[in-house]
Amino acid sequence: MQKSLLALSIMSAANVAVAARGSDNCAPEPPATCYPEDCNHCYCLGPENYGVNAPVRPITCNGDWVISTAGFYWNAHQDGMEYAIDNHVKNPNQEIDSLSAFKVIIIDDMEEIPDDILDSDSVIQHLNNLIDGEYETPDFKWDFGFKIDLGYNSTCDGWDFGVVWTWYRGKANDHIEAEFDDNHTLLPLWSVFSPSSGSIVYATDIETHWKFQLNLVDIELGRQYWTSKYLSFRPFIGLRIAYLEQNFEIQHKGGSWSAILDAPAFNNEVDLDNDFKGVGIRTGFDTVWNFGCGWGLYGNLAASIVYGRFSLDHDEYNRKASSPHEKIKILETEESFHASRAMFDLALGIQWASLFCDCQYGFTVQLGFEQHLFFHQNQLWRVNRIGDVENVLPNDTGENVFFQRRGTLDTGGWTLKVQFQF
Repeated sequence: MQKSLLALSIMSAANVAVAARGSDNCAPEPPATCYPEDCNHCYCLGPENYGVNAPVRPITCNGDWVISTAGFYWNAHQDGMEYAIDNHVKNPNQEIDSLSAFKVIIIDDMEEIPDDILDSDSVIQHLNNLIDGEYETPDFKWDFGFKIDLGYNSTCDGWDFGVVWTWYRGKANDHIEAEFDDNHTLLPLWSVFSPSSGSIVYATDIETHWKFQLNLVDIELGRQYWTSKYLSFRPFIGLRIAYLEQNFEIQHKGGSWSAILDAPAFNNEVDLDNDFKGVGIRTGFDTVWNFGCGWGLYGNLAASIVYGRFSLDHDEYNRKASSPHEKIKILETEESFHASRAMFDLALGIQWASLFCDCQYGFTVQLGFEQHLFFHQNQLWRVNRIGDVENVLPNDTGENVFFQRRGTLDTGGWTLKVQFQF
């Protein structure tokens, strides 16, 4: 009998609660009240008497769709891209300066060449003296990109789901010359070309082109909640799909590749590709520090461990500077391997947000600075030739020396984001 009365009491209380709420109201109740502020502005601040981690989303009772677009102006940079040493030492004279190029040609009559020119020790010793030597790196440019975000704020305790696509294309170009009278010489760092027995490779003209394309797809599951009336916190977990493609071209002219005694001149080109494709776990948090009237600061941090595959190509060839532009390939290598790489994403900026149409729609604008780090993305090998002993073209004696300058890739710059909730 007592159990029956208890059951009837519970059912009666539930019916009273439903009637009090009204049939037109939705369930669950809104997580936070929409307070009108003195500045004729509506913003969903945290509740006055909130429970533990009161959710910010959804704003409406049936869930909200979120669409946002962002345009940004970023600069990309990568360590380990030094392509030459600008050595402030002038070659002894033009005859000796042309010696390296002379020795790569098949010489038929050695007796016609002066002994002092054939002795390349002076050239080797002179160029090995690095006076105010400077590493030359590509000039990394600023360029535009965009983000597109599609998400849904559910009524399941304020959880939200979203997918963000980030696209960016960076570039870097550089061109440097060193003529005989400039009192400096360019020493290449990426060429396997061997001009003659023991001679040092140098150039009078080097041009570089670096191209980078970034595609990121981030899938997130998060929950934004109030830690106070003015501070919200959103932890999230998810996946990152990353595509990072790089191409680096270096063109060498003059110096060791120049011509003498009616022999053809050669230009040298080094072509390198460094591509990474992978997927991994991503986690982090977003914060909003509200000041009132819709204004606030946002600060976001995320970390990823992405497992993927590197694909590397390294080709080098000499090409005749005049028609018919015949090519002599002197290096062709390929490498592919799997590895995990860490990635960090940081953002800091200011935002303005507002609700309208009886708090059924939301609008947010953000402007801030972002920084993204992609660790150990530079997996290119530098290859140089040492120990050569013959004066022929191509010089296939000696041995290659491999050196890997692993470097971190980073992108950063200003981002403007517009978000709409409905």
